[in-house]
Amino acid sequence: MYSCTQGEDVPDYYVNTPIAGFSWTGNEGPAPVTVQFVNTSQNADQFEWNFDDGQTSSQRDPVHTFNNNTSEPKNFNVVLKATDSNSGLFQRKSQVIVIQPHD
Repeated sequence: MYSCTQGEDVPDYYVNTPIAGFSWTGNEGPAPVTVQFVNTSQNADQFEWNFDDGQTSSQRDPVHTFNNNTSEPKNFNVVLKATDSNSGLFQRKSQVIVIQPHD
């Protein structure tokens, strides 16, 4: 834990710790479903997405198409890693997206 006394400068990397976050639209209806991700991360300039289907992206706001070839709804655990390249600090955020099977 970092502590400081009055008048001491706090290093930037303690002030600008990344906060990963995202939302999405478009996961309605049967597969294949194209989803638009909106990155709401703060204090980060590098992004790594894992869509839990073997695909990844380094775009800030990617668009991704999910398939579900099963007969049941399928969960995809989407993970965003947001990194501050200056400090090397990062945070991960994960959310489950449910994709319905093909008609």
